[in-house]
Amino acid sequence: MLTVRDFLLRLSLCRGIGRVSKVRLWRAAVAHRNFNDLPALATAAQLGPSSQAALLNNWASDQLQAAVEVNQESPYLTVVDDEYPPQLRETFCPPLVLFYTGNLDLLRCPMLAVVGARDMSAYGETVLRGLIPQVSKRQIAVVSGLARGIDGMSHRLALASGGPTIGIVGCGLNRSYPPENRQLQADVAKQGLVLSEYGQGEPPLAFHFPERNRKKH
Repeated sequence: MLTVRDFLLRLSLCRGIGRVSKVRLWRAAVAHRNFNDLPALATAAQLGPSSQAALLNNWASDQLQAAVEVNQESPYLTVVDDEYPPQLRETFCPPLVLFYTGNLDLLRCPMLAVVGARDMSAYGETVLRGLIPQVSKRQIAVVSGLARGIDGMSHRLALASGGPTIGIVGCGLNRSYPPENRQLQADVAKQGLVLSEYGQGEPPLAFHFPERNRKKH
């Protein structure tokens, strides 16, 4: 019998169905207080025939079991945990699981999301150098995506100012994108917090980044 957290981890890692379908399954499971009768949940969630088939085929696969075993050894939050960010839980399609490394207490800080160009202009850098140290001085967590340009500079300035910073990545936490920010990601994990909704080994696929961005707002 699966616990609620086990069900959410398994569902988040299951391939073949989209995140909207996963949220519908989760809500059906809560409504019916059922985390083990998958065919009944798929029907209650009104999944289409192809999505139901993909779910049932993948749920018992060796690939999914291996992913669960790897990722259950890593720290993670689920949407039912008290530490899960309440503002994220209220979004249209919240991630069911957040993998993390670093200091979860930073989720209680006031936050400033910074999103900008990967080709950072001189003006953009000047604005950041004036803004981020002042924000960090007030212990406002700088939240960005550990990308090139504005994102990376925001994290670097927050770290240099001794302020809290949270990085949100579009791949598994054991990978870095872009590769040149590997050390920056490690520094943010050590002094701040890094979050991802993607399990260990997940590559930085293009569609991950629009999904990632909803966690920065």
